[in-house]
Amino acid sequence: MLRPHFERQTTGRLLLRAIREDDLDAVFALHSDPTTNQFSRRGYMQTLDDARRIMGLWLEDWAREGVGYWLVERLEAPGVVVGLGGLRHKELEGQRVLNLAYRFVPQTWGSGYATEVSRVALALAARHLPHVPLVAIIHPENAASLRVAERLGMRLDRHVTEDGIPNRVYVIR
Repeated sequence: MLRPHFERQTTGRLLLRAIREDDLDAVFALHSDPTTNQFSRRGYMQTLDDARRIMGLWLEDWAREGVGYWLVERLEAPGVVVGLGGLRHKELEGQRVLNLAYRFVPQTWGSGYATEVSRVALALAARHLPHVPLVAIIHPENAASLRVAERLGMRLDRHVTEDGIPNRVYVIR
């Protein structure tokens, strides 16, 4: 299912692009940092094989669904990945949803990048996938991510437990 409008987007400051086979090092660097992954239910990645496995899933998302997480680069520094964000299909409590996610290197925290990327993702989902519920699953102690969801106009819908970890589910108002 080809959705070319999802594969590459730009904002005033950022390039959002589909993950590619040659992004292994960037994915590993972002996900192997304990600080960046302190609220991740799986913790931080410890090996390149961990990155290969998750990248395989994400590449499959793009191939099968035409939608997936983007790697994010600053337009002023092409080729330098500063984060990951966007949407991917997942099952949540037996329902197929679009999961909104964002993760950025600590040096960019507070820059508004998560909100900027998420606004593009929400607009594309509303235009092209309006029939699929959209959620953000956030650890209750991740205050920065909770603020991003609220800034996007999302509201707390319910609490869920995934892999033994409690999370909050935010939905579009």
